[in-house]
Amino acid sequence: MNSQNIQIKIEVEDFEQLVLLSSVMPVSLINIDVEKKIAFVFLQPLASTLPVIYFSRLDKIPQNKFVYINRVTGKIKYGDEFSTEPNDITIPLVRVKSRDSIV
Repeated sequence: MNSQNIQIKIEVEDFEQLVLLSSVMPVSLINIDVEKKIAFVFLQPLASTLPVIYFSRLDKIPQNKFVYINRVTGKIKYGDEFSTEPNDITIPLVRVKSRDSIV
């Protein structure tokens, strides 16, 4: 096994859990692989050289550019522009294509 391909993969329960997780990361961004129907985020812990990939399988691919989570209520919404609501965290949904499988 190539040492460059070593990573920790953690599957979360659903996309909502991935949104919650992404909202507290240093960089809030969710990658969407439409072909494989998965969403994932990367975390590079400071105390480790191994990246952690959190992912969820998707029944339905989000069609919007952003997902918003309200810090107070925890309510999740979707849209195509940055949210102007003061309690919302705007998380971009980036569609990716890759030759290598995340899962």
